[in-house]
Amino acid sequence: MKKQLSMLLCCVFAAGSLFSFAACSDGADPSADRQGEKFSSPDVTLTVRANKTERTISDELFGVFLEDINYAGYALDDDMIANGSFTYRNRLDRWNAAGLSVNVTEGEGKLHENNPSYAGLDVYEPNATLENAGYEMAPMAAREGAEYTFSAFVRADDYEGALTAELTANGDQVLGSVSFDVKKSGEWVKYTGSLTASESAAQNVALRLTFKDAGTLALDSVSLVTSENTGGIKNYLYDAIEALSPAFVRFPGGCVVEGKRLDDAVYDWKNSVGVNSQDELAPFTYTQVDGTGASSQVTTYGEPATRKPNTDIWQQSAEVDYEMNYGVGFYEYFLLCENLGASAIPVLNAGLSCMIQDGGGSTLPGRYGNGIQDFIDEALDLVAFAKGDPASSDKNEAKWAQARVNMGHPEPFEMHYLGIGNEQWTSAYYDKYFEFVEAFREAREQNPDLYGDVELIVGNGTNFAACENFKTGATGLAQAEASMRVLFQEIGKISDFGVHDHHYYMTPEDFFGNTDLYDSYSREDATRYDVFVGEYSANQTAAINTWYTALSEAAYMTGLERNGDVVRLAAYAPMFGCDTRGYNQWPADMMYYNNEQVMYTPNYYVQQLFMTNAGDGVLRSEAEYASSFKKTAYYGTLEAPALFMSITRDEETGDVIVKLVNGSERAAAVNIAVKGASTAGIADVTVLQCDDLNAVNTMSGESVSPEKYTLGVNSAFGYTAEARSVTVLRIRTK
Repeated sequence: MKKQLSMLLCCVFAAGSLFSFAACSDGADPSADRQGEKFSSPDVTLTVRANKTERTISDELFGVFLEDINYAGYALDDDMIANGSFTYRNRLDRWNAAGLSVNVTEGEGKLHENNPSYAGLDVYEPNATLENAGYEMAPMAAREGAEYTFSAFVRADDYEGALTAELTANGDQVLGSVSFDVKKSGEWVKYTGSLTASESAAQNVALRLTFKDAGTLALDSVSLVTSENTGGIKNYLYDAIEALSPAFVRFPGGCVVEGKRLDDAVYDWKNSVGVNSQDELAPFTYTQVDGTGASSQVTTYGEPATRKPNTDIWQQSAEVDYEMNYGVGFYEYFLLCENLGASAIPVLNAGLSCMIQDGGGSTLPGRYGNGIQDFIDEALDLVAFAKGDPASSDKNEAKWAQARVNMGHPEPFEMHYLGIGNEQWTSAYYDKYFEFVEAFREAREQNPDLYGDVELIVGNGTNFAACENFKTGATGLAQAEASMRVLFQEIGKISDFGVHDHHYYMTPEDFFGNTDLYDSYSREDATRYDVFVGEYSANQTAAINTWYTALSEAAYMTGLERNGDVVRLAAYAPMFGCDTRGYNQWPADMMYYNNEQVMYTPNYYVQQLFMTNAGDGVLRSEAEYASSFKKTAYYGTLEAPALFMSITRDEETGDVIVKLVNGSERAAAVNIAVKGASTAGIADVTVLQCDDLNAVNTMSGESVSPEKYTLGVNSAFGYTAEARSVTVLRIRTK
């Protein structure tokens, strides 16, 4: 993610079937909510050739990008405890003690090699307490009737007595509790039990640990997990993602995969699942005592207590910790994709730090000091972890596939893309990327079942001077493409390089003015390449999501869909922002969270409209405009089309899908004629509309939200595309 909000990161690269419909009545359905009467003097006459497909559309065109930015990882995590393993730079951040002293120790006596820090407690008063209020930017919340699982590792060196875990509100109100009889022991014991909230509370909620008796003990990996989660992600946030119906999830970055030279701010997929220093996901065995006092031996793989944290690259302040504690790591990410029915698009480090935040980027040493080879090995290992067979004769595949099985998922995950690096350019990046290309080419030859369907995504950029010319036309695009082709000459076809990642953070005017960006891209085998628009969003000077930004993105998305044979994948970015805006590292986001609800921006609803109304092919269509209709409109000082459209077909349902984006200040009377198929007499209509371009949604109310109704239609009917509106008409043919 870049800080130049109005700049296009134009990482420039970038692929008619006949069908029949069931014979249906061509009369309008009188039971529809409204009737689509033809206009005698329409502004636009749109003729759709329902049996003429001009281009196929990628079946995974629109998805989402989930990055741990704006503290999204903290909000998503079903564990509500902040700094539960005392690993933050401020080791006692978010903890408050009374009647006991706390000394954070590292090294000797640690719980696990990946988790060297733990708290030594000297309880000098009876009923001493240690309290955690959760994340500052995503505090704890409790919901009446919800169950919460408490756990903590305790080494009771010189302590014997009761330990009580309470979910509290406003200090003295106990919402639920569970107690344990702690026995003196020099070994780490995991105490775990469930409690149920008696009331709902969203303010001043905390976990309070009470130690009844005096003594000394050690504490680590304190956790309070809500049962209201899906695959480790809080339900209210998971539900918001699921409602989009994304085709894929790109994760974890973005700049968060790159890191900086002088610290450990690189997202590490192996750390995120608990891999040890011997490059193994080893078993973790311990004694566990439950709320009834029953004791048992437990062996786990990859549980959060074994995950080595990294500092997030988005840490902007020395006062506020931002750690990647991997409560949502790669395993939870793959589960998220599976639960959503979306394919996974992981992105890994290319052996180079962030070129923006590290002054042009630095070569990184790698996990074991082997430079680029370490990063290549981690990429190959991730594929084996996600998709491998534990019974494979390839020992490395079997090793990492077994790690996935041991974590609880015997079946492979769906994954057929792998991003290498992010927003990186020049030979410093491309030399490294070539090595990934060669390594994966060899891996495909040796193990086609595992690597054969995995395509690499080049996380490229170009020089910013060329990109800045984008708004004036194709000059910057042409310069960028020419410079890239020179770099790719040695590998033959440009498509052999992989799918090419383009990022666009532009003004709304730039989006309105470049809806035809991919119209002229080559479809010839020798010169074509497929595009992943991995990040895009309209950003204004005010840096908030308005209806104007959403409307411009809708116009742009019609162009992506019309070119869905070349643009294979596209994702708005970022997905989550904190409703307490001062905590965000990036201000304009698809949706905003607090500790119990999500606010959907107009941009969210635009994304949802396109994702839930995806077409399989672009239909041939012709638009005729009345002489009295002004075909252009002004967006600021930019003159661009007033009406943007995409006409597609859903092969499964047979629906003809007409998307209309009216960016102008006047309504358009549109007659739509469907040729080559009989309509079923009805169209399902969804509309987003607001006259105020500066309108915003808030937690307390929405200025822009979908309106849905049915429209009675004939083979030719009329529809009014309101001013400042986005419309989807699904014309039923069955």
